[in-house]
Amino acid sequence: MKRITTIILILISSSVFSQSMHGLTYSMALPVGETSDFISNVSWRGFTIDGKYFINDRMTLGWTTGWQTMYESESGTFVDGTQSATGIQYRYLNVLPILLTSHYFFHEDGEMQPFLGIGAGTFWIESKANMGLFSDTEDNWHFGLAPEAGILFPVSFQSNLYISLRYSNAFPSNGSITYSYLSLNVGFLWY
Repeated sequence: MKRITTIILILISSSVFSQSMHGLTYSMALPVGETSDFISNVSWRGFTIDGKYFINDRMTLGWTTGWQTMYESESGTFVDGTQSATGIQYRYLNVLPILLTSHYFFHEDGEMQPFLGIGAGTFWIESKANMGLFSDTEDNWHFGLAPEAGILFPVSFQSNLYISLRYSNAFPSNGSITYSYLSLNVGFLWY
C-alpha cells in the first residue's frame, strides 16, 4: 500500500510541476481488416480526450480515452451454422479505448509542430448484430496498440489546433476477431 501511495504522489506532483497539455477531439473512423467485414461504413460518431505531460522539451507521456461508435444495416439472408434468417440486420460496434501514450514532437516551438506517438492499453469493445427480435452481442476487453501521426497548429498563446491520424488495433480476446480502424482526429489541445 505504501508503494502505491508513493507512486500516486509522484505522478500527481510530476503533473503539477511539469508542463502539460489537455485536449478534446472529434473523431471519425474507417474500419479496416476484420472489422470492415463486420461494419464497412465510415463512422462520424466519436471523440477523444487526451492528457500529455512533457518529460523534456520534445517528449510527452500521457493518456487517451474516448468513444467511437460504428453502425451499418445490411439486408439479405444470413447463415450461422445450421440456421439462416432473411431480413435486415443492424450492426453496431462501440469502442472505449483507455491508453497510456507517448509522443515525440519534432520541433520545440514554431508555427507547426509535427509529431509521432504510440498508445498501449485496453479497449472495451461491444459488437452487436440485431435482426428482428433477435440480438447477438459480444463484449470483451482487449489489449491493443494505437500508433499516431499528427500536427499541432498554434491558435493562441495556450491553445493549438490538433489534427492526427491514429491506427487503433485491438488484439483478439476470448475468441473474438482483431478489431482495427483508422481515425482522423480534429480538435484542440491547450496548456
